[in-house]
Amino acid sequence: MKHFFSRLSDHGRQALILTGVNSLFWFAWSFSSYQTVYLQEVGFSASQLGLLNALTSGVSIASLAFWGMVSDRIRSLRKVLITVLVGGAVLFALIPAIPTGLPSSSLLLLILIPVVYFFRGSMSTYAENLLVRNSNELRLNYGLLRSVSSLLFTIGGLVISALLPLVGVPSTFWLSGVLMIPVIILTVLAREPNARPAQSDHKEKLDPSELFRNKSYVAFLIFGFLFYIAANCEASFLPYFIQGVGVPTDRYVVVLSYRAFLEIPFLLLMVKLRRKFPLGLLVMIASVLMAVECVFLGLFANSLVSIILCTTFFGLGNGLFIGSSLNYLYELAPSHLKASAQAFFSAVASVAGILGNLGGGVVFDAMGAKPFYLFVSLLYFLSIGVFLLTQRKPQKKAA
Repeated sequence: MKHFFSRLSDHGRQALILTGVNSLFWFAWSFSSYQTVYLQEVGFSASQLGLLNALTSGVSIASLAFWGMVSDRIRSLRKVLITVLVGGAVLFALIPAIPTGLPSSSLLLLILIPVVYFFRGSMSTYAENLLVRNSNELRLNYGLLRSVSSLLFTIGGLVISALLPLVGVPSTFWLSGVLMIPVIILTVLAREPNARPAQSDHKEKLDPSELFRNKSYVAFLIFGFLFYIAANCEASFLPYFIQGVGVPTDRYVVVLSYRAFLEIPFLLLMVKLRRKFPLGLLVMIASVLMAVECVFLGLFANSLVSIILCTTFFGLGNGLFIGSSLNYLYELAPSHLKASAQAFFSAVASVAGILGNLGGGVVFDAMGAKPFYLFVSLLYFLSIGVFLLTQRKPQKKAA
């Protein structure tokens, strides 16, 4: 094994390390997918879950903005990622220790779980950011590397689904925490993105307002706000949809695993797709596929098999969105504000999460499972329409 690594070029070693960081992260993350199912088991209604998710989204706004500014100021995305991985893994593992049999248990969960998300709310964003930025700087095939993550998420989801009758839902929290340990170790070994010495010894003031003078970036924020209202509604209440059509909720992660597996084809094709199509167009097509999933859930899903067939569109769309959206954002941002650009975009997604979860829980309880997902499809189509309108403006001015 030592001889194998010694023969690899520096780029080759980093490709393996970065793939390990991201793919093992998503393997561990798949074990944590039962948080909503756990809350269902302890008596949370859709409205209560919506309130909790809104609170965690609010904390994530502060988390992402804070860690993004820290990353840009200390010039180290890697150190920030290590910090949030350690904090998020440890605190998430302790969630089952919060008492659930007391009259005040719901209040305790509503207070303490958002605290976990000061770290956990930034974990996936910065894990993806590390891979995206290094892939661009080292000219690595991001789609290929990221497809391994989707494959391991699929495998992890199937593994924990099979183990669930033996270990129980509460154990998934600490298992996810333990599985983050190799991710942290590999992150220590990973390359620092844009790891170049500063060209000036003078104090360089970061000016985030520069981002908001970029019309294309602002347009993408507007799209992201609407898109993530729909995305949060779609994701947060899927276990309640599954329960509402009579499917056992322990099959939830099987659905997630299948969707993750279908992310792989477009991720593998991403290099070819980027050569032929603008990234903005790929983002839009991805959004259309996700909207179609919600239409089909609302019209046709009545069993586990039909749910899985409907979510085919989401899996394909999410693979395309993962491969295009982060790279599109990367292209829009200036080199010295890339972490802040990602942080602000993620903060906008978190604001959308607050609205999507608060409103979504109430609407779900009022409308029921199937009408709710038809409503979510309309939100997706609204975001697509806004994206089309905002894309045209810069082109007319440039002409």
